[in-house]
Amino acid sequence: MNNLYRVLPPLAPDYAGACAVMYELGGLVLIHDATGCTVNYVSFDEPRWHEKPGMVYCSGLTEIDAVMGNDDVLIDKALRAAEELHPAFIAYVGSSVPLIVGTDFAGIAAETEARSGIPSFGFECSGIRSYIRGASDALYALADRFCGEKTESSGTLLLGQLPLDDAGTDASRKIPELFPDLRASLSFNCTLDDLRQAQNAACCVVVSAAGLRTARMLEQRYGIPWTAGLPLPACTVPHGSVLVIGEDVRAHSLAAALGNAAALDLFSDTGLADYHTRQEEEIAALAARYDNVIADPCFRPLVRGNFIPMPSMSVSGGLFAETVPALDTAAIAALLK
Repeated sequence: MNNLYRVLPPLAPDYAGACAVMYELGGLVLIHDATGCTVNYVSFDEPRWHEKPGMVYCSGLTEIDAVMGNDDVLIDKALRAAEELHPAFIAYVGSSVPLIVGTDFAGIAAETEARSGIPSFGFECSGIRSYIRGASDALYALADRFCGEKTESSGTLLLGQLPLDDAGTDASRKIPELFPDLRASLSFNCTLDDLRQAQNAACCVVVSAAGLRTARMLEQRYGIPWTAGLPLPACTVPHGSVLVIGEDVRAHSLAAALGNAAALDLFSDTGLADYHTRQEEEIAALAARYDNVIADPCFRPLVRGNFIPMPSMSVSGGLFAETVPALDTAAIAALLK
C-alpha cells in the first residue's frame, strides 16, 4: 500500500512534462487518449493555456481504435490538422491506454514524417511516471534533432524550466532575471529558433532535473560546460532546521540558500536532494525531524511543525494562490522559526 495516496493528489505525469516542453515551439502536439488526459493537462498542468493557447490537441481515441490498433486514423487526423495549422513539427504523446495496448509511437512518427515531410516525434508517455521524465525525453529529442553546427559561443542557456516547477507563470518569469547574460530559457518564453541555436551557448544551467540529460548531450557534442542549480541569495537570518519539498534542483537550491536545510525530491530517484521519495509515510517521518517545512499546501496534513506553503503546479495544479514570493530567500526566512 506504499503507493496509495491518502493525502496528496496525483502528481503531474510524464505526458504533462512532454507537452509543456513543446508548448511554445510551434509544433502540433497530439495527446493520444480519449480526452481525459488532455483535459487534465490543459486544466491543471499548463498555466500558459489561459494566456496563449497552443497547438495541443486530443486524438479522440475510441475503444474500437484502441482494441484494433488502428493507427491510420491517428495519422490521418494529424496530417489533416497539419494542412491547416502548418506546424514546425508533429509530436505524438502517449497516455495510459496506448501504453496498455502497446502503441508504436516511434513507428507512427516515422510514417507521419515520411508522408508529410514534417519532422515528427513519438513519446511513449504513460501517465504513471513523473513530469520530469516526460519533459526530459522531449527536450532531449528536440535538441538532438534541431541543434545544428556550432557557430559562436555566447550567453547562458537555461535547461528544463517549466511552469510546472513553480506556482505559475508569474513565478516562472522571475527565474531568467537571475541570469544577466541569458541567451534563452528552454522551455519557457522561448521559440523553436532558440532551440535551434542552443548549441551556440557559452554555458548551460540546469534549472530542473528535466534539463540534465540535454545538458550532458550538449556538453558531449559541442563542449558546452554546464552546472545545476539556481544562484539564490543566501539567507543571513538565524533559524531552525528546514526541509524543502519539491523538484530536485529547485528544492536543493533553496535549501542551500537558506542554510541549515535539507531538500526532498518528489520526482526523481537520484539527484542533488538529500532525500528522494514519494511515499506519504516516509515524507511525514522526515518532516517530523525538522523545525520548518516548505512545500505545496497539499503537504500540510503531513507536517506537525512550522509549515510554510509554497505552491507548485506539479502538485496542486494551480488550486492555491502563491503565498510566499517564489524562491525569495529573504521573504521565506522571515517565516522560519
